[in-house]
Amino acid sequence: MSVRRNISSKSAAILAGLSCLIVISACRSAQPRQVPSSARQATPEEEVTLIRADSEIFAAVVRAQLDGGGDDYPYHLDRLRYDARPYGTSSGYPEVFAGVQGIDPTLSFARAGESAIGQLIDNRIQILQMSGVPSGAPVSYSQCAGVRVPPPPPVRGSAARVKRADVHAGCPKAPEYYLTVGLPIHGQPEGLRNVRDTRGRRVSLGGDVWTVLVDEHSAGPRGWSWSQYAWLFRRGWRGRLDLAATVLIGVVE
Repeated sequence: MSVRRNISSKSAAILAGLSCLIVISACRSAQPRQVPSSARQATPEEEVTLIRADSEIFAAVVRAQLDGGGDDYPYHLDRLRYDARPYGTSSGYPEVFAGVQGIDPTLSFARAGESAIGQLIDNRIQILQMSGVPSGAPVSYSQCAGVRVPPPPPVRGSAARVKRADVHAGCPKAPEYYLTVGLPIHGQPEGLRNVRDTRGRRVSLGGDVWTVLVDEHSAGPRGWSWSQYAWLFRRGWRGRLDLAATVLIGVVE
C-alpha cells in the first residue's frame, strides 16, 4: 500500500463538487443467492432519490479512499481505478447478493430503470474526474494465478534442467487495484449488527447511517486477490457523511 500523494486537495474537490481461501466474517444467516427478477420498479421520483443518495455515498467512498493511510483499512492506493458501474455489472445491480442479511439494495430503493442507472453512472464519472481518480473496466491478465496458488509440481520424468511453469508470469510488475462500489443501503443491515469491524471493534451505529459494498480487486507480481467490504457511513452534525466502520465480508486469493 502506498501513501505518496498529497490528497487533501482532491478530498476538498469532492466535497466542493458534490480459488484458495474464502473468509466470510459477517455472514450469519444467509448464503449468496440469485437476484430476484420481480423487484418492484421505481417511480421517477424514487429514481431521483436513488441517484442523489448514490452520488453522495459514492463521493464519500472516493473521499475516504483518498484520505486513507498505510496503517488501517481503507488504505490509500496508487495505480487504482474505479468502475463507475455499481457492482461492475451492466445492469447496475449485483448478479448475486452477498451472504449478509439486509445487504440487498432493493430493500432500500425500488429497482431503477436503465436510463436512471445511466444517469447515476454519469454522476459517478463526474465525481471521479473531479477527484482526479481514473475510471475503467477490469483488466484481464493471462497466466496470473491467485496469490495463494502454488507453483505446479515438476513434470514426472523430466530432466532436472526443465523449468517449472510460472503461474504468475503474466501478472503486472507493480500492484494495480480495481474497485467497484455497490448501490447505497439506508441503515446498518441486520447481518452487520454487532459484528467486528476491520479494527476489531463491535459495530453498532445510531443516527443517519448508510451502508455500501466495496469490492477491491488487486493484481501484482505475486498474483491476484479479491476482497469485499461493507463500508458504513454516519452523518455528522455538519451534515456530511463520514466513514464510521468497515467490515470484511469475504476474501478470495
